[in-house]
Amino acid sequence: MSSYQNQRRLCALSGVFLTAAAAAVTVLLGGDLLATSVLAIQVSMIALAGICDLVAATGSFGGWAWYRWGGLGNILLGLSLPLGFVGTAWDSIFLLVTGLGGLSLTAMGIDLVAFHGRCTNQTLLDEHNQ
Repeated sequence: MSSYQNQRRLCALSGVFLTAAAAAVTVLLGGDLLATSVLAIQVSMIALAGICDLVAATGSFGGWAWYRWGGLGNILLGLSLPLGFVGTAWDSIFLLVTGLGGLSLTAMGIDLVAFHGRCTNQTLLDEHNQ
């Protein structure tokens, strides 16, 4: 089994988890989710990240290679992480920590989308290699 197949299976696993988590939060909070706009944006970004990961697991779509979809999922997830601590009592330290973690995910995602994984994989990913 190739490394690409393993990466795509991980995309499938994370896609299912992220999408299910966003759906569960939406069901549990219901209308209260829309009352807090930052939380609504965060849950939406997590759901979109999960969908991007699911698309990455299935292959190329819309002219984009699978790893670019995974990279977009990383960007959305990375940007959503610090939103959970905006406006809380502990916002400064947790916002900093999740911001740094989110920044690393976002950077890896940008590498996959814009540079075909050159920085994180030390080689260009081949969109034709499944």
